[in-house]
Amino acid sequence: MEKYQISILNRTFLFCFLITNFIFSQHFNVDIENTGESTLFIFQDVITDLNIGDEIGVFDQNGVTDSDGNIGEILVGAGQWSGEQLEITAIMAVDLSQFGGPILPGASSGNTMSIKVWNSTEQLEYDATYNTSSGTGTFNGLFSAIDSVELVPI
Repeated sequence: MEKYQISILNRTFLFCFLITNFIFSQHFNVDIENTGESTLFIFQDVITDLNIGDEIGVFDQNGVTDSDGNIGEILVGAGQWSGEQLEITAIMAVDLSQFGGPILPGASSGNTMSIKVWNSTEQLEYDATYNTSSGTGTFNGLFSAIDSVELVPI
């Protein structure tokens, strides 16, 4: 009888663990280290095309992707929409190779931010367009305020 109770407890624990991981898992996971250089993107609470639980991925299409200085698409910031203002700090690339140091991956200064949205209801990733109410939407060490996001149909 005790063995049966332990087995039920183990299954219950495993089920709760799996459900918790599913609920709190993220679609966009930033896999680069913070370089100390950044640009802030503020997604304002006036945005209506996002649902609570959707995720926003901030990308540089021509960012530094690795320590060799290769260029390509790189995820530099991410956040989850809660219906309130969301601040995403994008990681900027740093090249210290001229001083004998490393090349640190991230967004390249002057490039324009692109975003993708993980629609949590549909479980689909969308490209998205956006409008700024302040700033230029570029990686420049300052900030941009985004007041609308529109998903691009597949």
